[in-house]
Amino acid sequence: MDIRVHDAPESLPMRDAAEVAARLRRWVPLGGEIAQAWSTAGRVVEHGGRYPACQFDEAGLPLVQMRALIAELRPVLSSSGIVGWLGTPCAALGGLRPADLLQTAPEAVLDAARQHAAEARAVA
Repeated sequence: MDIRVHDAPESLPMRDAAEVAARLRRWVPLGGEIAQAWSTAGRVVEHGGRYPACQFDEAGLPLVQMRALIAELRPVLSSSGIVGWLGTPCAALGGLRPADLLQTAPEAVLDAARQHAAEARAVA
């Protein structure tokens, strides 16, 4: 069974720290550092200083489900690996990318993350 994911899919929309802060549309005490603070707290993931847009809601805040998703995948994937997993078509999601379903079907994405983590542990 092939459980590889791309390190950083080119098609996944990404934002830098300044763009993350700007999307909040309100005064933010940490400014451009807010994205890194969220990453350190396990609320979002980043790759090369950029953050997948799919993990933020319309107001610019991290999606609640990201914390659980990161907790499931962190033991088997790096932050960059999680970014790659978000942008890679997933058989458990009918061939769709987790990024495409994160807001509309968060439980299905979390189930797919659990399955991926279990498969990765079985291979290791």
